Amino acid sequence: MSADVQASTPMGGDPQHGAQPEPKHGRRLLWILIAIVVLGLALLAGLLPHYNRDKIVNARAEQQKNALPIVEVQTVHSASSEQALTLPGTVIPLRSAHIYARASGYLKTRYVDLGDTVRKGQLLAVISAPDLDASVAQLAATVQQSKDNVLTAQSNLRLQQATYGRVHTLVLHGILSKQDDDAALAAVESAQSNLEAMQNAVKAAQGALARTQALADFEQVRSPINGTITARNVETGNLVSASGAAQGLTAEPVGSSGGPPTGGAQGGELFDVVDLGSLEVFVSVPEQDALFVQTGRPVDLTLSELPGKTFKGKVVRSSESLSQQTRTLLAEVQITDPQHRLRPGMFASAQMHYKAPNPGILISGDSLLSLARGQFVPVVENNVIQMRQVNVGRDLGTQVYITAGLKDGDIIVVNPNDAVKQGARVTARPAPAGQQGGGN
Repeated sequence: MSADVQASTPMGGDPQHGAQPEPKHGRRLLWILIAIVVLGLALLAGLLPHYNRDKIVNARAEQQKNALPIVEVQTVHSASSEQALTLPGTVIPLRSAHIYARASGYLKTRYVDLGDTVRKGQLLAVISAPDLDASVAQLAATVQQSKDNVLTAQSNLRLQQATYGRVHTLVLHGILSKQDDDAALAAVESAQSNLEAMQNAVKAAQGALARTQALADFEQVRSPINGTITARNVETGNLVSASGAAQGLTAEPVGSSGGPPTGGAQGGELFDVVDLGSLEVFVSVPEQDALFVQTGRPVDLTLSELPGKTFKGKVVRSSESLSQQTRTLLAEVQITDPQHRLRPGMFASAQMHYKAPNPGILISGDSLLSLARGQFVPVVENNVIQMRQVNVGRDLGTQVYITAGLKDGDIIVVNPNDAVKQGARVTARPAPAGQQGGGN
């Protein structure tokens, strides 16, 4: 029996040491379970925010899907009858003279140069024309000879009249015949006719002399107005012609090529004289604004070369007819510049002020929709879009005047998008001040 007991017990072993592997295996399972739980909690902590965010995003998307489109709007009002129109113009002199030669010859003397101030009638240059001077002398001699012929005819007439008186007396006493009386009377009448012919010859010669003398007077080139020499195209010794057409060289205006005057022109312009104290601006007014151009209305002129300076003027006249080529009305604006700061040829911006009886409503050009059926402006009424068909008046580029289709106080959509359609429900909010088109 003791042998059996010994056989059931391992050699060298202890009954208490045989149960040690079971506790180690249980602890391993426990740690695995703990790790799985921690990992699950970590995954749950990471996925839960994503789930909540997706849920919020989906809710917002659903809300936006069902929400009304938002449009920016502004309230429009009738424009003031006091309107201003800004148009480009060019400064030109009110009085100017382009001086050409009326006598052919060589420029003998030049007394003025570019920029000189001259008076009316002042001598500018002298042209040497010997052939014209010779014609004057020849015609003067012809006039004198004609006058001498008149004196001779007068003497002959007196002689014939005296002869007729003696013959007629003798005829009355019966000494001479009636035929002798008729012959003497015919001699008187012939002498009278000859005297009248000589007198007419004097008048003809005097007329020819006056014409040639007038041309000779043009050898002295004089200024017809008070002003300033703005162009000088000749020099002493240049050949000038009264034909009015250039031959050979042509006169080049001063400053056209950046250099000095070239001169040397036959039939070309000799001088330009401009009165810088009286200037005006011509403005081409578009057809849609031509009806509002009123004589006497004020005009403000600004020039880029003179920043901050405003010159006052007024409309003095207009062409009263539109050009068929440009469909514009030519208006003349007279300006005041006592300090002589303006120069002919300057580019000016003319702001014309006038009263418009029905100017309309000024809106942004982005609010105007051009459709196949016409031009429309979307108006918001009770959060519903109403497409109003309108008539467009003046077009200022970024802004337009609506003359029909809108009324004072309408709320229009600024810069409408594809969602703006007839009958569409929208949510309106005021547009930023910088995006609104028209003023009150």
